[in-house]
Amino acid sequence: WVIFAADAQYAIGKFDGKAFTPEHEGKHRVHYGAYYASQTFSDPPDGRRIQIGWAKINMPGMPFNQAFTFPHSLTLRKTPDGIRMFAAPITEIASLRKKTHSAGGAELAPDAPKSVAVSGELFEIRAEFDIGQAKAVGLDIGGNRVAYDVAGKKLNGAPMAPVDGKVTMQVIVDRPMIEICGNDGAVYITSSRPKRGDVSAVKAFADGGKATLLSIEIHELESIWRKTK
Repeated sequence: WVIFAADAQYAIGKFDGKAFTPEHEGKHRVHYGAYYASQTFSDPPDGRRIQIGWAKINMPGMPFNQAFTFPHSLTLRKTPDGIRMFAAPITEIASLRKKTHSAGGAELAPDAPKSVAVSGELFEIRAEFDIGQAKAVGLDIGGNRVAYDVAGKKLNGAPMAPVDGKVTMQVIVDRPMIEICGNDGAVYITSSRPKRGDVSAVKAFADGGKATLLSIEIHELESIWRKTK
């Protein structure tokens, strides 16, 4: 059983119908950034545990305040540190894809990023890096950086350890915000999008040393909203 609080921290334990007994000291965390007061859907027919959070970001020019996160599926997995919760965007995001760009096997150096031409505002981006000798690796999406700090072992400020010298990122770019799923759901980060508007290129970079971009897949997305007359 998982007890999940509004502040996005959680505990794993046993529940006998009356009392919850945690199996560890303190609390764990998978969600970071502007994420609060999430809710899960009750008893979906496919058995998944799907969650949506409150994205506490400003929405200038809109007739509403703040927003929902993209729906994500929660799972429990065994890790070297014990059982942990993982969060990853639901697979239905694939239904919004309209054009795909892919590349891989590129050596990255501080003065030699890998650039992929794209078009639009809405994207789903998946990338895998071998961090090599770099001090940081990541993506530049129209001036918005998603970066893994090697020394600090942090992805955009959220703690995340590499796996066999590699890190993965799944990034959802919406008009007002960006959501990052690191290492297949080990961390899930919600933040505002400082630089908005159309993007003409996504760049994979390495700072402070060489790294390898093992793969990158960029999906230009359609809006989930349908235009009406």
